[in-house]
Amino acid sequence: MRIRPRYWIGALALAGFVALGISALEQATVQYVSIAKAIQLGKRVQIKGVWVRDVEPVYDSRANVFRFVLQDEHGDRIPVVYAGAKPNNFELAESVVVQGHVVGAEFHASAILTKCPSKYSGATPLQQ
Repeated sequence: MRIRPRYWIGALALAGFVALGISALEQATVQYVSIAKAIQLGKRVQIKGVWVRDVEPVYDSRANVFRFVLQDEHGDRIPVVYAGAKPNNFELAESVVVQGHVVGAEFHASAILTKCPSKYSGATPLQQ
């Protein structure tokens, strides 16, 4: 029995789409790591920490670059460079998550997520 060429082409196309899907899924998943691990890996990661309040964050409006220093849960610090505006309520943030990669001695962020205190955290339940 001879398999027709169109079935071979279909099977190859299917295998290609499966490989492309797996590759896209691997690139879309970004793992949380410490600063030390981010430096070691050298690939796109996420780091959760707090911004160091004794080092003033700087926003350069001409270059549209925001800079601050991040400290992770282990106490390690790294300067963060973000090509974009300073996030709203940055000064109120309890914690910060940065996505990006390490370049030299800096973390180049592609996204900054801030967690601000909830306005409902001290609220008392409604009385009936």
